[in-house]
Amino acid sequence: MSSGQPATVASMLALVAGLGSLPVSAQGPTPVPLGSPIAAFPEPFSALSGFRELSDGRVLVADRLEKAVRMLDFGSGTLREIGRVGSGPGEYQMPGALLPLPADSTLLVDLGSMRLTAIAPDGRLGESWPMMSNTGSFRNPSGADDAGRLYFTMMGGMAPGVVEAPDSSAVVRWDRAAGALDTVSMLPLPENVVSTRFSGGGGGFQFRGAGPLSPRFGWSVSRTAEVAVVWPTDYHLELIDARGHYESFAPVPYDPVRVTDEDKQAWADQMANATGVMMTMGGEGGSAARTIRMPRPDPSDMSWPEFKPPFDAAGVRFAPDGTLWVERYGKYGAPTTVDVFDVRGTLRRRIAYPAGRRFLGFGKGTLYLVRKDADDLEWIERYRI
Repeated sequence: MSSGQPATVASMLALVAGLGSLPVSAQGPTPVPLGSPIAAFPEPFSALSGFRELSDGRVLVADRLEKAVRMLDFGSGTLREIGRVGSGPGEYQMPGALLPLPADSTLLVDLGSMRLTAIAPDGRLGESWPMMSNTGSFRNPSGADDAGRLYFTMMGGMAPGVVEAPDSSAVVRWDRAAGALDTVSMLPLPENVVSTRFSGGGGGFQFRGAGPLSPRFGWSVSRTAEVAVVWPTDYHLELIDARGHYESFAPVPYDPVRVTDEDKQAWADQMANATGVMMTMGGEGGSAARTIRMPRPDPSDMSWPEFKPPFDAAGVRFAPDGTLWVERYGKYGAPTTVDVFDVRGTLRRRIAYPAGRRFLGFGKGTLYLVRKDADDLEWIERYRI
């Protein structure tokens, strides 16, 4: 373990470029199956995009396709609508993430209206804040701490014709009460490649950025304002406390998993079944977003690495108890395995999700997963952890 200032962006990009050349081997705890769910909600959903468990066990969920926010009671199996579709007070247009705020309140990320709205514990929608700042920066938070400060990554801009990805991004903390922004960490991005994406059907566009399964830095923020950054180069953690102090921990050994043709086809199938968000920034019509069904891309149009990264950058999450959960990339068709690290950055256990499930959210000593059926309907299951 070491502490001090983080490495420069240039040095971290050099490490990313060397991914796959590291001599590593599999070690650590044996994955333990999560077991059977302790509860399952009796009603299905279409495209769950947000989750939040309240202190009394009630659950808030957002459904992007159905354009709905609902309060669930697992005990009675009932639900009720929260707010309604629209652009006025108490309304939303495209509900997304649901982030915890102090006093059991919740922040709704509404990409359709390009605003953030507070939800009271009783389900009433209250004050809103624009996602676009006066300086033109886009604030799309993916985490919050107990003080109500929001965390997000600063995204690069767009240009006509080709979407350009920058070589790094910043993890930013937004104190709404003080109106202040500060940078917590810089994250290098994978080397850009040019691919023709969604080129079938007589159309398509050029994409300049990282291809599927490219190594990406993952991050998450705890309720106590500690930020974890997970490096894809040698799979190690860096923890940054609320005062900005850095601690870097020893790498976790792993066996690189080769990318197969089955992985490529599975990725294309997943993209074909996914819902995306089409965003228009600026212009006479202002900023807007709408939900779209993604067409199936041709995997041969994309650039692929030889090996998968050690983990899924989108699967790095702090649990309410302060442990850090990191979803690992495994062989094609294998259940998802999660590494669980304690507050000192030590790998304590590995958990295997049941096959065909994806993460939805944490509760108090519980985990919520989503099961998709043959009709693409989504069902929520609760597990003990």
